Amino acid sequence: MKSIDNIQFQLRKTVNVEKKNTSMWLTGCTMLSNGNVLIADHVGKNFIMEYSKDGKHIRDIPCSNEPFDFTVMGSEHIAVSYGNNKYIEILDMKNAPVESNYVQFNGECYGISYQDNKLFINMNGIVITNITGEVLKTLNINWQYQRLYLKTTKDKIYFTSNSTVTCISMSGEKIWEHTVKSSVSLRGITVDDHETVYVADSDSNTVITIQHDGQYSRHLLTKSDGLCKPNALHYNIDENVLLVCNFSGSVMLYNLVE
Repeated sequence: MKSIDNIQFQLRKTVNVEKKNTSMWLTGCTMLSNGNVLIADHVGKNFIMEYSKDGKHIRDIPCSNEPFDFTVMGSEHIAVSYGNNKYIEILDMKNAPVESNYVQFNGECYGISYQDNKLFINMNGIVITNITGEVLKTLNINWQYQRLYLKTTKDKIYFTSNSTVTCISMSGEKIWEHTVKSSVSLRGITVDDHETVYVADSDSNTVITIQHDGQYSRHLLTKSDGLCKPNALHYNIDENVLLVCNFSGSVMLYNLVE
């Protein structure tokens, strides 16, 4: 596994999101296979924004409410969570207008991730569904903080809560837990192909990287790298690009320095 001491990123592009209201809260992002970036704003916007990798606004993808988080399902669908509205929505982007399918739950829906034809949703525990939203299993987790993010890989689930990052198996068994002692505001989380974990620490304006076994962490990016209350993260394995959503309206694209 790769040592986190040697990981470096260089700023490639800053995407300044068009502010259509007086406030903004960027809570989700991803990079598509064509290099375009999708962004969720949880304040006053019933759509997900699409920008080119050069920072040009392409379109707004309509959805039914203010999106909190989303995950890409193949090349044509995304699943969107809506926080305290207690439902997710699966959007079919190949059609115009965009078609959708609603799935209602009893709990608030925040972080969401797609893996191997399943959806993993932060709710009352981690709820695992099939691609139509039918519940397959619930992993009981003792949350310290409800509005956490999660990320899945082929055999692991990673999630944040206050000052801790936890890695569990697909059956819910704890593999490791790492505490960032200086933080109480860990937010977005993502993982690269070496199982290196990246976490946004909003209050300290940093992105922290954690070793694959959870034994060691360090500050990777800081305010001097352009961070301002980072909230959501995404790592694109194909491009080796790290996306960081700042709270108030910019998305930073960082290239991995080989």
